[in-house]
Amino acid sequence: MSGRRWLRIVVRAGCLVIAAVLAAGGPLPALTARAVPGLSPLVVVAAAVTGRAWYPALFWGIPALAVLGLAVWRGRFFCRWLCPSGTVYSLSARWSLRRRLLKVPLNGVLFWSILGGALAGVPVLLCLDPLVSFNRIPALWRAGADAAAWVPGLLLPLFLVLGAVQPLLWCTHLCPLGYGFDFVHRLRRRRLEPDRTRREVVAGLALGVPMAVLAARTVSWLAPRARPQQTPADLPILPPGAVPVTAFAALCVRCYACVHVCPTGVIHVRSRPDRGLARWFRPELDTRTAICEPECNLCSRACPSGALRSLTMAAKSRRQIGVARVRQDACLAWARGQWCMVCADACPYAAIAADYGPGDVPRPRVQRNLCRGCGRCQNECPALLDGQAIVVDGVPEQRGLRDLASDSV
Repeated sequence: MSGRRWLRIVVRAGCLVIAAVLAAGGPLPALTARAVPGLSPLVVVAAAVTGRAWYPALFWGIPALAVLGLAVWRGRFFCRWLCPSGTVYSLSARWSLRRRLLKVPLNGVLFWSILGGALAGVPVLLCLDPLVSFNRIPALWRAGADAAAWVPGLLLPLFLVLGAVQPLLWCTHLCPLGYGFDFVHRLRRRRLEPDRTRREVVAGLALGVPMAVLAARTVSWLAPRARPQQTPADLPILPPGAVPVTAFAALCVRCYACVHVCPTGVIHVRSRPDRGLARWFRPELDTRTAICEPECNLCSRACPSGALRSLTMAAKSRRQIGVARVRQDACLAWARGQWCMVCADACPYAAIAADYGPGDVPRPRVQRNLCRGCGRCQNECPALLDGQAIVVDGVPEQRGLRDLASDSV
């Protein structure tokens, strides 16, 4: 075995180990959770096009641009030497049956469909980026996601298995990132095949734009009938720093960096087919079992795509991500006249006031202009016979409390 081949094996193994450590988290700083998906120029460019703004700060934009520059110079060098997903897929290639499951490469179609979807506002297939796929598995394992949410998480092991039939099936025939590297390299060297490129662009736009339009309108394939008018309980509780609900569905690449840096485990991955295509496999807060820690802004700093805007601790402390709501029919004080203000005692923001009823029994009342939606009241509520008496609903758009009207319910 030549020295160059040994060097390549060592470099690829080292990059795989480093990427695995970054994806798994552990004692590393939270910012490292975004490092692997943040290396992808496809993620950075598609997110910028979708949001109509250059999101990444200079520090985080430089690595992706450096990888893109490497591709302009050396083509698929990143794929052959550095990509952790490519290294995983190569493990089964050595013992492959060398059959042809897919004869026609589709990576160009996928690449242009992602960019077409980004131009139309929702790059639905951006979740196929190999660096994003690599990053999501540890987070899904940690989050205890529902079975359907594992669908994007199984992308990596699926093509590892398929690689035992057709070697490097993903890398050679499907990877949109690898196609992008090859495209910019050929473009620099003026070696593009015009007819083939034209077909790939047209086919990709024909796939990506309609999917974007479908996703933007939140049309569900499994529940095509018109839904009743949306209620507050239908709104998801998104992680702190989230852009508005519709934009979040478009910008989130499902890398789940926010999930694995969350210290309380309140961020989960859920799949709700009745919520529409753009909202599948999206990270949301589940305040029934955990709280959003008031003194924590890790998730907002870990997002590589701009779906979560980075928040300072001061901004996080004033961010309203949801609003608590008292279910009076289940509340011990409202329904039974019993003394119980556990939710008010637990609230770190003094957002629950007393509304006195018969016999001067205090009954909880949420002050919307003070509630941040952290979920502590819901977790502490002792009323369980008729379900939790206080729950947290999402808001259409997260705002700082200074922007809210002084109203209460």
